[in-house]
Amino acid sequence: MTVKIGRHVLALLVLLALVGCAGSGKEWRYGEAAWQRQVELAKLSQADVVYPFEQSPEMLEFAQKIENRYRNFPSEVKLKKLQRALFNREVFEFKLDDQLTLTAPEAFLEQRGNCLSFTSLFVGLARSMGIGTFLVAVDRAPEVNREDGLVVVNRHIVAGFLADDRLLLYDFFINVHSAYKDHRFIDDVTASAMYHNNLGGRAIRNGDLAAAQKHLEIATKMDPELALAWINLGVLRFEAGDVQGSLDAYRRALIVEPGSSSALKNIAFVHHSIGNEEEADAALRAAAHGQATPFTLIAIADAELAQGDLKAANKLLKRAKRQFHNEPEVYIALARLAEHNDELRKADKYRRRAEELREDRERDSS
Repeated sequence: MTVKIGRHVLALLVLLALVGCAGSGKEWRYGEAAWQRQVELAKLSQADVVYPFEQSPEMLEFAQKIENRYRNFPSEVKLKKLQRALFNREVFEFKLDDQLTLTAPEAFLEQRGNCLSFTSLFVGLARSMGIGTFLVAVDRAPEVNREDGLVVVNRHIVAGFLADDRLLLYDFFINVHSAYKDHRFIDDVTASAMYHNNLGGRAIRNGDLAAAQKHLEIATKMDPELALAWINLGVLRFEAGDVQGSLDAYRRALIVEPGSSSALKNIAFVHHSIGNEEEADAALRAAAHGQATPFTLIAIADAELAQGDLKAANKLLKRAKRQFHNEPEVYIALARLAEHNDELRKADKYRRRAEELREDRERDSS
């Protein structure tokens, strides 16, 4: 089967992507002290890691004026006034720049930036007023663009505040009224990792692989469960000629997010580039389903096989066979593994079984 491969998918996501999960039981790492603890646990230098919600003296002065004016009002009113102040041309005019990821103090000074920049600024200002805001990734139809041979998927992030068990959201696009499909809370540690992920992705697009390596290492160490950072690290490694390292990074992304379409498409891209058309096709099938399916298990198994971990690949394919014993592609993947182990008779047996299942399907559909 001919596999049609587009371009490598870069998961930098200038408007941010969906990470974290409200109600998942994951530790809620809120505030600078929690961020500092993670920096130490990750054995990173605090001077190298960005805390996006830092507050400059100018920010404190700006926020204090709003606090003084609306001192006796509820927090949600203060937040709405703060949001509107950031778009009041007579006071402060923040302009959208998709290409620019800035910290809160930088965004305040520049008065521009992408969605993450604005939301970090909003959260930093709100916290200086004593209002406990945080980042929230919201699910809506993503924008997909092509840039410099890469597919860039843009998603959206807003600020959140809990008021009497109600989640209030404050959007950069102040006049947007369309409902969000879903949302996920983002703590300060993940926010920091997302910041470095964005900078790493931007560095890849600019051809600065050394800077990309630095930022993506920070991102994956700060939050090993940030699938986007592993995807970008896979792109970086492929650009640097490390094919196996690239597949390993995508495998890590799939462990965190089994149905990641970006990771699966990139696995297909890598396999196609080295002539592994069956593996590429399996990954594309998994990406098309967008969730954990037999094709997802096959794609991860192929990545393990490329990495040389035959035991892991065998375990995944046995699981796929147990759960999806009537899927022909499972037996094709088992045949590939058998051929890798020079078990040619077993490989032939699996391929015959795959052909039988395909013929059965054709009869049932006729």
